[in-house]
Amino acid sequence: MLINYDLYDLHALMVFLRQNTDKFSQYENAVRQIVSCLEASVQTGGGEANSIRKILMPFVSEEEQLSWALVENRYTANVIIIKNKAYYDILSAVLREMLRWGNDRERLYLLCDAVHNIPLLLADVKKPKKAAAAMIKDYQRKYDGDFLSDELKRL
Repeated sequence: MLINYDLYDLHALMVFLRQNTDKFSQYENAVRQIVSCLEASVQTGGGEANSIRKILMPFVSEEEQLSWALVENRYTANVIIIKNKAYYDILSAVLREMLRWGNDRERLYLLCDAVHNIPLLLADVKKPKKAAAAMIKDYQRKYDGDFLSDELKRL
C-alpha cells in the first residue's frame, strides 16, 4: 500500500511532466514501473516507504527538477495509508493515459494540467470525486469524454 506522501510524489512528478513534456520519453519506463507498483500494492496489500521515489531514483539526475526523488524520506507524522482501491484505479488510469499519449506533447500537457492535483485530492480530501471530475472536464471535452468516468464512479 502507498502512503499519502507517495501521492505527493506523484503530484510532483505530474507537475514536472506538465512543464517538461519533451522529457516524457526519459521517464516513460519509470511511469510503467509506477503503474506496476500501484497494481501490485492493491493485489498484495504490501508496499514499502518511498515506493514512488525508489522507482524514480535511477531515472533522475541531481541537476533536475526531480532531484527531490533522490532523497529517501523517513515519515514520522501524519502518515496515512492509502487503502481505497478506487484511488489506485484512478492513478493507474491517469498514468496509462500518459503512456498512451506521451508522444503527443500538446495532449500530454493538457492531461498533466488536468490531473496533476488529483493525487493531492486523494491524499487530503475526504470526498474527492466532484473536484476531480471538475479538474478533468477540459481534457474530456477536447480528447476523451469517458476519461476517468468509470474510475470516478467507484469513489
